[in-house]
Amino acid sequence: MKVVVLVAVLANFALFFWLRWAVPDVSPPVAGLVPAPRVRHSLRLIDGTGTADCLRLAPSANATVAGARAARLRRQGFDAHRVAESQSKASGYWVLLSGFADASSAHAAAAKLRQGGIEDLLVLSSSHAGQTSLSLGLFRDLDHAHKRADQVRTLGFQPQIHERFRSTPQWTVQVPTTASARAAFPATAATPSLCQSWG
Repeated sequence: MKVVVLVAVLANFALFFWLRWAVPDVSPPVAGLVPAPRVRHSLRLIDGTGTADCLRLAPSANATVAGARAARLRRQGFDAHRVAESQSKASGYWVLLSGFADASSAHAAAAKLRQGGIEDLLVLSSSHAGQTSLSLGLFRDLDHAHKRADQVRTLGFQPQIHERFRSTPQWTVQVPTTASARAAFPATAATPSLCQSWG
């Protein structure tokens, strides 16, 4: 029994130490905050009374860090909460040849492209509006995507270049907009938004 009590005391002490000293501090409230990027979607608080205004603070890819920042701000008297979001980032370019009536015509085009020296391709069934398409490569930069598109054009085709996006999770801290919150957090560190529900 003594061992269990000792383990519980040590675990509580370790948690207190981690929250108090190991996690980066944000005291005073503006310290350690970075500008919050604008988001295209609205953040809403569903509380039965309508939509509330909040400030978005300190975006982070780490949920634990964002949670610790929110906890620290709550200890300072702010009604702060960690919220999850999705951030869309450009991740490269996709060269695509689409508009084939059926899979057999796409495979015929693929054979012609292979004869022309383009091996990196893939037939995509029903990829765009029910049409069969050819993927002609994924590229990190636009120059290489244009070079591939130019190679394909010399063989009599009209490819398209699409920018690709990757959705990644991030966490921010939100604080309801009050006079004290506006005074504590400068505009460079806080983005006005609609509050998101937290649970």
